[in-house]
Amino acid sequence: MEWFAAAFGLVVGTTMVFVPYEFGAAIFQLIYPYVRPLGSLFLVGSATMLAAMMYPTWPALVGWLGRALFLTAMAFYWWAATVLPRGITGLVLYPLIAALLLLERTHRFRERGLLPVFIACVALSFGGMMVLVPSGFHRLSLLAFGPFLRLLGVAFLGTGALLALGLGRGHEKRCRIALASLGLLFLNMTLALGSRRSWAGMGAYAVLTLACVLLWRMRQVPALSGVRWRLFRGMALASVLPILGVGAVTSYVAQRAIAAELRGKAQQAVLTETAWLEQSAAIARSLLRSQSRDPGFIEAVRAGDRKEMVERVELLERETALFDAAWLLDSSGETLVPSLRLNRITGNFAQREYFQQALNGGDAVWVSRPFLTRAGLPFIVFSTRVDLGDGQRAVLVGGLSLKRLGRQSTLASRSYHVEIFDRRDGTLLRETERGDVLTRAPVLGVLAPEELSGKEGLLEAFDEAGRRLLVAHAQVPDTEWTVVVTAGLREAFSPVTRMGAWVVAIAVLAGAIALLLSRWVGRDVAVRLETLRDGFAALGTPALEPRVQARGDDEVAQLADGFNDMAARIDRTQKELREAIAIRDQFLSMASHELRTPLTPLKATLELLIRQAESGTANPERQRASLERLNRQVDRLTRLIGDMLDVSRLQSGRFALTVAPMDLAALAREVMERIQTTRPEREGLLSLEVPDAPLVGRWDEQRLDQLLTNLVENALRYSPPGTPVVVRVFEEADAVRVEVEDRGIGIPAESLSQLFTPFFRARNAAEHYAGGLGLGLAICREIVERHGGRIGARSDGPGKGTCFTVWLPRAAVSDAA
Repeated sequence: MEWFAAAFGLVVGTTMVFVPYEFGAAIFQLIYPYVRPLGSLFLVGSATMLAAMMYPTWPALVGWLGRALFLTAMAFYWWAATVLPRGITGLVLYPLIAALLLLERTHRFRERGLLPVFIACVALSFGGMMVLVPSGFHRLSLLAFGPFLRLLGVAFLGTGALLALGLGRGHEKRCRIALASLGLLFLNMTLALGSRRSWAGMGAYAVLTLACVLLWRMRQVPALSGVRWRLFRGMALASVLPILGVGAVTSYVAQRAIAAELRGKAQQAVLTETAWLEQSAAIARSLLRSQSRDPGFIEAVRAGDRKEMVERVELLERETALFDAAWLLDSSGETLVPSLRLNRITGNFAQREYFQQALNGGDAVWVSRPFLTRAGLPFIVFSTRVDLGDGQRAVLVGGLSLKRLGRQSTLASRSYHVEIFDRRDGTLLRETERGDVLTRAPVLGVLAPEELSGKEGLLEAFDEAGRRLLVAHAQVPDTEWTVVVTAGLREAFSPVTRMGAWVVAIAVLAGAIALLLSRWVGRDVAVRLETLRDGFAALGTPALEPRVQARGDDEVAQLADGFNDMAARIDRTQKELREAIAIRDQFLSMASHELRTPLTPLKATLELLIRQAESGTANPERQRASLERLNRQVDRLTRLIGDMLDVSRLQSGRFALTVAPMDLAALAREVMERIQTTRPEREGLLSLEVPDAPLVGRWDEQRLDQLLTNLVENALRYSPPGTPVVVRVFEEADAVRVEVEDRGIGIPAESLSQLFTPFFRARNAAEHYAGGLGLGLAICREIVERHGGRIGARSDGPGKGTCFTVWLPRAAVSDAA
């Protein structure tokens, strides 16, 4: 219902703002002075309601403000244009809109659209009134005859009842049939009002027709969400409302300008018409005066030369193109020379006002009261006295036909309707539309005589047909005549009306274009966003190619690129996580095995020692051997735990060096001797090549001891018995190079890059179990890199041995903190 009310308010408000003179009919007399502010109130209220519906997250106060403005405008419109003028349809239509609009906001009906209920109520009400009072609907139907109007009312009643029944029982098919029929009936009313140029009423019933069509077509209300809807509402508001706003301001300015121009032209037309009358009178008086003072004419009258007098009088009628009749009277009022055009009517005219004024006044006078000939022809006359000498006088008379005067075109009469009437009795003297004279002036049926009694003025009024008129009037000097110029406001403002229609059409076209563009752009954006959504849903699943295709160079394409990068990073992270989990599981398996390996002999040896102690059969030599085995297993546990602690320090950033001057050659000899002592089975297979001179540098002796021990132990672990292991120490410029070479199982080429990764073990190393957790080489790399050096390994392949090379600068890069 709120959508219908907003559309209704926009249509009525647009009509009031853009074509306010369409509300010039008599029923709109009360709202006419306020039509533009009222239309603005309709527009602002409807636009606010639309914005609140399009943006439901806005505060509820916005929607209530729009409804309050709309209902205020509609209440005033209903009272002033329906109740007071006793309109029929508005008595039902507007209260229903207000009641159902407010009812729809209640908690009970908030989720239920009441627009079908409204249409059913309107149909039943209109049908009943058409049957009972068909005369009130003549202008609201193309079938403007009583019997047909009653049939139309029956159709409204039937379809309204069918719609109400369908709504009550939830029968969708009945509702659709009723809505389609009501759409045709309301279309009939729309076309009827359009044919009568009642644009406001036509717009209201066009909205009703559209509502019926939409309800007939839509099985359910579409969900107003998604990027397409957001684009549409943004583009619609950004395109339609500014055009309507600018158009309204432009229309207002143009109408003000045209109104001022029209008023000025109307006043100018009155002055022009008045000046034309004054000029015609002046010329007439001048001609009569000139003729009356002509010596030849005076001599002819004095001598009674009839031929000369007739020629002179006919000259005034035929040659001047001003007088429609001319005649000459003697001093007693008898006709000396009759008018040729007045069928030579003769007689005594001593009682005529023009004769008495001329005889007594002397100079040419203008008698403003019409002169009616004996044949009933209306004239106004000019008369002047002819002085013949010796106290003798005659009167020369010239007459202007009011019939010709009414038909004569002037500058004012080409654009306006011109009337001239006598203020004393309202007698019409000139009327340019029908040419009537000597009747009551039509303008006096529109305005009271006292409203036209001023010297000049400008008024607005309604004619008998209810059209709004602009009336300009002025008095003709030295007469009792009033000149009135009238112009229909609808015709005068037709250029502005056309401009307003173009603005509205452009706004509607802009809205349609915005709809099409929003669908086109929204479809493109929505498809790409839906692809992104699907991509997000597929995150974590293996992908052989980019998850989202990035099209274009806009922000959505950049978002797609970013998503693909993120997906790739997630894939890498998941892969690394899976590898880490695998390494963790491998480490736990190895750690448990490695820890259990020394613990088992430890426990067995301890149990043996306990039994020997309890039985008293202990052999000192056997106990010594057992204790040595215990010591070796404890050393092994200590190394394992130390490696794990070192890796923990590496990962937490707590692996530090304590550097001091030391001899690397001496350290290498000490390490080799210690290992040789613990591994007597390798005697003769371990060899050390070092310079004779000391190799002194600033290093961490404890860590370098750990480095050399790990490398040599690693070589021995993966070398078959009986194969040599060689350690070489070389002195280089500002550095020392250490090589540990064996002829063991070698390293596959694909494993060389990961050899120094914690917990990593090459494939052949895992198959050739030699103990360890896979931490020694990782610790070696960290020790070397903390000293500012580098470590590497080379191997020709499995079974071809390995050579580890370490480069150490003479001074460690990382000192202890």
